[in-house]
Amino acid sequence: MLTTEPTIEMIQEWKCIYNENRDKLKPNRKSGAEINDYFCNKYRFEKLDSLSFHDVVEFNIMKNESNREKLPQGAVPQIVAYKAKDSSVLVGIDLVTGFFHIEGKDINRVAEIYDDLFLFRGLDETDIKNYFLVAQYIQCLNNKLS
Repeated sequence: MLTTEPTIEMIQEWKCIYNENRDKLKPNRKSGAEINDYFCNKYRFEKLDSLSFHDVVEFNIMKNESNREKLPQGAVPQIVAYKAKDSSVLVGIDLVTGFFHIEGKDINRVAEIYDDLFLFRGLDETDIKNYFLVAQYIQCLNNKLS
């Protein structure tokens, strides 16, 4: 999960990771429903009925070209939202695209859940052409294995 402005060195590292790994990757992206099931079975959260949080998640889909492109023609996001039972972490998952948005004051918990869901979700053919997403995926995989 990227939480700072990228530096030239970070971008160079991502491109190296991408060049070393892109040909080894096969599309393995899970559906939004699969991500939601995984999340609900692994974490202790309760449903969140918040129009404002729903709007934030939808905004992040609709205003980001790579997220918006994953919506089928004529489809709209179907967002489910959760709040952690033990913290202020909020999670929104789009059942259509598999996009998810996580926020909260506990940045370590946010990053932990984000990386777990990102790794579980996997990458599709378009994602595999994106050096940042490939590098992020490989870094999450290496962190999990270490």
